Amino acid sequence: MAKDRFAADLADLLYTRAHKGKFDNIVLVATPNVLGELRNQLHQVLTDKVVGEIPKTLTNHPLTDIEKIVKTDLAA
Repeated sequence: MAKDRFAADLADLLYTRAHKGKFDNIVLVATPNVLGELRNQLHQVLTDKVVGEIPKTLTNHPLTDIEKIVKTDLAA
């Protein structure tokens, strides 16, 4: 249930920022379960901005490693 609430809260936050023009495109990175739930919660405004999804857990990775993983996964 906490996972569902997290996805709903994140979807709301991203919608607010997208609606304010804070970003044009977004790559979603989350565990497969959270990513699936997040996908169900996204408003059309956000789904139009999603340019990639990475179903991975990157918690506790250094930012430089996250950058490399995202670049590698998006290039594949």
